[in-house]
Amino acid sequence: MSELPPLPPVDAPTDPTASPTPPPRRRRRWSVVVGAAALAVVAVVVTAMAFIKVPYVIISPGDATALDEQIVSISGAPTYAHDGSLLYLTVSVSSSDPNVWRYLFATLDDDVEVEKRETVIGCASYEDNAKLQDELMRQSQDLAKEVALRRLGYEVPEAGRRAMILDVQCDAPAEGALRTGDRITAVDGTPVETAEEVGSLVQARSPGDAVVVAVERDGTPLNVTVRVGGRDGIAYLGIVSQTLYDWSFPVQVEIDTQRVSGPSAGLAFTLAIIDDLTPGDLTGGGKVAVTGSIAADGSVGAVGGVAQKAVAARDNGAMLMLVPAGEAAEAREHADGMKIVSVRTIDDALRALEKAGGRPVDAVPTATTTTGQ
Repeated sequence: MSELPPLPPVDAPTDPTASPTPPPRRRRRWSVVVGAAALAVVAVVVTAMAFIKVPYVIISPGDATALDEQIVSISGAPTYAHDGSLLYLTVSVSSSDPNVWRYLFATLDDDVEVEKRETVIGCASYEDNAKLQDELMRQSQDLAKEVALRRLGYEVPEAGRRAMILDVQCDAPAEGALRTGDRITAVDGTPVETAEEVGSLVQARSPGDAVVVAVERDGTPLNVTVRVGGRDGIAYLGIVSQTLYDWSFPVQVEIDTQRVSGPSAGLAFTLAIIDDLTPGDLTGGGKVAVTGSIAADGSVGAVGGVAQKAVAARDNGAMLMLVPAGEAAEAREHADGMKIVSVRTIDDALRALEKAGGRPVDAVPTATTTTGQ
């Protein structure tokens, strides 16, 4: 009895010349469709993130610029050459809402600060805020001249005052009527020169009253009617205003910072003027970075952006950085070994420079005999 030939394996084709069975086309087609759809969604999201704007302000390290004769020039008094450099510090601040991509990359950078737009510029437009910062830069320069010249013994007579709106609070009675940068000239027909006078006249009214505020906006006089609100029975507009000053200077000082704005270089300008008008070196021959606003009484005010300014200072070789009191800890976190000293007044700053090797500053003996121009 003969044996039957063995059966072929189950998974082997019964016809050796036949082609393998192709995989199901439906499954492959669905995979291609799903993959293409996913890529399309990703492309749409990536593109949309480039166009979607978010209400944040990005603050990045700026420059550390030496206050040399190209920036500070003086005539009408003897000036002195000196070694070393006083550096004024800037930050780069976004001037429009960033897109999502820029916002995300900024949040990943330890040297960059991201703040809500309302925290930085309130309810003002970027354009109005830029105009205000330009005005504050001009005022910081005048304050620096006043403080420096008085510190050296000059007489600096006051030549005028004006009340400027620094902020209009969100949802306040004045929102939409008054703007940052407006100069207030009268309240209900009564002329005003100071922020204190504005506050007194408004608070003399009753909540709900219509108050006529005369302002100068971009050189144009306007009368704006605001119905005041009330807090604990006291009338208010919902603005922050400040008194700005003009002086008659006995020495001609020109400061050219080109496109830089804001008040934060006031202390640096003050020290640079003093350095130019006195022999020797305030810096001891080294690079000293300085930030802080200056007030007419010589006090130094906080400025913000100190972390980013510390980065700019250290990257430009500063050996010392002077910062307003209360902001030193933030600066030290980014100083990378650079010495940080906090100051409250111009005299604190001069003592810090003297301690670091700079020359002491004395009053100019003949300064008080100089007359104003």
